[in-house]
Amino acid sequence: MESDLAMLIKYWGVQGSIPSPLTTEDVRAKEFALIEAIQRQGGIERLFGKDVNETKVQEFLRNQPLSVSGTYGGDTTCLEVQARDSPLIMIDSGSGIRKLGKILIQRLFSDQNLNPLDSDLNRKREVHLFLTHYHWDHIQGFPFFDPAFISGDNKLKIYFYGKPDPRMRLSDVLKGQQQVPNFPVEWLEMPCDKEYDGELNRMAPYEIKIGDAVVSFAELNHPKTKTLGYAISVGGKKFVCATDTEHFGVLDQTLVKLAEDADVLYYDAQYTPEEYAGLVGMPKTGWGHSTYEWAVKTALAANVKIVVLGHHEPTRDDFGIEVVHQRALRYLDEQLKRSDNKGKELEIVMGYQGLEQKLAA
Repeated sequence: MESDLAMLIKYWGVQGSIPSPLTTEDVRAKEFALIEAIQRQGGIERLFGKDVNETKVQEFLRNQPLSVSGTYGGDTTCLEVQARDSPLIMIDSGSGIRKLGKILIQRLFSDQNLNPLDSDLNRKREVHLFLTHYHWDHIQGFPFFDPAFISGDNKLKIYFYGKPDPRMRLSDVLKGQQQVPNFPVEWLEMPCDKEYDGELNRMAPYEIKIGDAVVSFAELNHPKTKTLGYAISVGGKKFVCATDTEHFGVLDQTLVKLAEDADVLYYDAQYTPEEYAGLVGMPKTGWGHSTYEWAVKTALAANVKIVVLGHHEPTRDDFGIEVVHQRALRYLDEQLKRSDNKGKELEIVMGYQGLEQKLAA
């Protein structure tokens, strides 16, 4: 257990709306860009010498953008939050939860606590899953979450939290996607223990104590269903997840309050300003997503240290995501010159599948 950490956040899926795996054309474009990068820097022999080995190649690749040396990932939303002296916390169960499940299986069968930052053995098989909302891209991975199928001594106990809905209870939503003919294993056949009393009252938000971690929530703008944003605090550190939220041309003061003084804010930046306004393609107003400009404005208003841009547009390839990142950095520079932002600092990180953020105690 890392003694100096208050919290670790790992992003297992940051794609928006629908999974979008790489195609052969995507891979070919990366290969071409990689060859171009090697040529620009003098060729293989100049870069690596006559002895081309894995160490030299890996060092070279680490200095290339992800569009060339990797990918931002194609799985939909799933975040793992390890909070000091608390059970494991997860946010959303999009398709990214499948790969998280593979890692949790390793922890289960090596007799580790599911949260490596928690030493309490009484809750080592306990998971708290917070759902922002029930659109399919945020729940579709749960039927493929391997640890939920484990029985016996390693059986999980999963606590589910989400929005109340007068038309359908949280448990019914999750059962529904596994009913015949949607999936061969029905919800009640999964052996994990399930607790889903956590339907969170948006009209009277309150704090939820999970071990030493404190989770607070607030309702954000998303069409028809709304969505919940979550703030997780422990050891003086704070992480906020605000995916699938729309700004509507003004600061959302509810989100600003939720994110106040956060160390990290994960924010939905699916569209460029031109896409949102309909200058490119059809207008996206009312679709429930936001832009990098409002990510920056919100983070600065809330005095956030790091904003992570995520819920990427599924039609945007890795090269396009990096263009958005560069535009966001330029926009931040412009905003920091404003008198009302004097003295403020903000770091922008483009979310990618596999990103880890460690918050020291």
